[in-house]
Amino acid sequence: MKRKIAALLGTTVTAISLLAGCGNQKAQEQQAAEEVTNALAEAVEDAMVEEAVGEAVGEAVAEALDPTTVDYSAIDIEIAYGDSDAASELASNMWYGEYDGKVVKIDGIAEKLGSWSIMEEAGEGSKVGFGFELVDSEDYPVDGTRVELVGVIAPGGTMEGARVLYVLPENMTPLS
Repeated sequence: MKRKIAALLGTTVTAISLLAGCGNQKAQEQQAAEEVTNALAEAVEDAMVEEAVGEAVGEAVAEALDPTTVDYSAIDIEIAYGDSDAASELASNMWYGEYDGKVVKIDGIAEKLGSWSIMEEAGEGSKVGFGFELVDSEDYPVDGTRVELVGVIAPGGTMEGARVLYVLPENMTPLS
């Protein structure tokens, strides 16, 4: 949406410049200014509507996805230990809601990085992963423990638009 507003501003500045070079400059500048004001008001309204719709959809998804009622036997995505490419793909795309409601089974390292994350080694000392939350429990594994998690992806976390893997405590299995 910011790109649309920027493009609109660029177009209107060009229009004002062209109109300023014509006769009856004052009237044309006033007309151009009114057009810019109207176009900006419309763009801002569109942006506000788009943001409100996105928030409403996110809230509806979060409410609709009650982790206590999900069928965890129907696994949509499985990530084996060490599969950093699959973990990276999931982490990159889950922010956009592409995987909302998907049941994920992942074998990785649980790490406390401000909040809890499930991580995979990506080589040369780097790691990739994404956040997870235990549902109605604070009984997280020891930091650095290899675990298997089965959970559902839904909006949540500390950042706006973030998605996390919600895991029932009984769906977390320590492996090391």
